[in-house]
Amino acid sequence: MRDVVKIVNDIRSKVLSHLQFKVLSDEMDAQYGDVLYHQEVRWLSRGKVLRRFFDLRDEIRAFQESKIGSIQEPMDKKWLSDLAFLVDVTELLNVLNVQLQGKDQIITQLFYHVRAYKQKVLLLRRHLSAGNLANFPCFREAGMMKEKVPEYDAVLSNLIQEFDSRFEDFRHTASDFEWFVQPFTISVDTVSDDLQMEPIELQCDSELKHKFRSLPLTDFYKCVPANRFPKMCKQAQVMLSLFGSTYHCEQTFSLMNLNKCKLRCKVTDSHLHNILTLTVSPLHPNLEKLLKNKVQLHVSH
Repeated sequence: MRDVVKIVNDIRSKVLSHLQFKVLSDEMDAQYGDVLYHQEVRWLSRGKVLRRFFDLRDEIRAFQESKIGSIQEPMDKKWLSDLAFLVDVTELLNVLNVQLQGKDQIITQLFYHVRAYKQKVLLLRRHLSAGNLANFPCFREAGMMKEKVPEYDAVLSNLIQEFDSRFEDFRHTASDFEWFVQPFTISVDTVSDDLQMEPIELQCDSELKHKFRSLPLTDFYKCVPANRFPKMCKQAQVMLSLFGSTYHCEQTFSLMNLNKCKLRCKVTDSHLHNILTLTVSPLHPNLEKLLKNKVQLHVSH
């Protein structure tokens, strides 16, 4: 990764060099017309930079060789093999990053994305040990070095261990997730003793079962009567209130930066609090009804 960043910076740091590389890419009918800068603050930056570099590796090598004093792209097969393996693994991680972003995602959905990613990495390990490169497109294109397989297997093993360590707390609540997502199919014996009565009554209710099949999960639990299923409704509130990612925090911070700037110096903290409440809330005020309830619209007159 350090080599890739150095070469990309060497190409893009000078205007003339950058323009010459773009012209060369057009002349060679490259898949892309330019390389990308790497930014540490952006989640998906590393994978995109690596992928673009790998696709333009021939154009980059030809351009660097034509420039005196430029940083040369390593030519050995070992370095190219490492690059291809890194691109494939990073692209898989980028898919997970995209899945963990966005609005209206509950904790169970995010947990299942993480669990699926771990299973994908386990599949990659099995394929790598068997010499199957079906899920390593860049690795297959660059050519696998058999003597490097133990090293790559260790990387994937460490990646799995890191995910197990980071998401260890979720494994202890996996049964609660299943009970929340599949209340009609889960075995009552897997539920704690103090909650077993309510799932039995729920699974025998045909009307609620029909609503469960036709409504999203969040809307279904709004239809569950709290007087009949108080413990289940309480558990659903806990699940729906868990923050699975920092997406909402980052979104609110961006909204605050847009509203509190030097051009709006009279915005106080109380004003900012009210603005953020309106912008992040899914509720839409009925302005016409509020205005009709006012006796005098222009209070200053």
